[in-house]
Amino acid sequence: MFNKVLLWGMLILPWFTLFFLKKEGIKRYMPVALFASLLMTIYNVVAYNQKHWEINDTINPWLKPLFVPGIFGGFLIVTIWIFYYTYGRFWKYLITNMAADFMFAIFPIHYLFQEKLGIYQLTYITPLGRFTLFVIFAIVLYLYQLWQEEIFIAK
Repeated sequence: MFNKVLLWGMLILPWFTLFFLKKEGIKRYMPVALFASLLMTIYNVVAYNQKHWEINDTINPWLKPLFVPGIFGGFLIVTIWIFYYTYGRFWKYLITNMAADFMFAIFPIHYLFQEKLGIYQLTYITPLGRFTLFVIFAIVLYLYQLWQEEIFIAK
C-alpha cells in the first residue's frame, strides 16, 4: 500500500510545483518536457521488452511496461525546472542534469525503489548503464530545445 501511495504522489505532487514558476517559462519548456516524456516512454517500452528490469509495483497494471509516475510526473516536471534555471548555459545544464540522473539511476532514488521498497528490479542493465542513457537523453533534449528556440525566433 505504501508503494502505491508513493507512486501516486510521484505522479501528482510534482505538478503542483509549477505554481512556483512563471507561466511564460512553463509554456517555453513544456514542449521539451513532453518530448522528454515521449523519449522515456519509448525507452521504457524497449527496456521492458529487452528485460532491462521487472516492475513489481505499478499504479495501473495495463501500463506495466511504463514507469508512469516517473515519466509523466517527476521526470516531466523536473525537466521543466532544470531547463527553466539552466537553459542557455550548457555546462550548468549538463552538470545539473547529471546530478539529477545520478540520483534517479544510481543513488538514492534507485536504491530506495529497488533495494528498500522493491518497486522494480534491474536485470539486464546496470545502474551505470541507465545513468549513461539518461545523460545521452539530456544532451538530445538540449539539442531539441535549441531547435525549438530557432523556430520561435523565426516566427
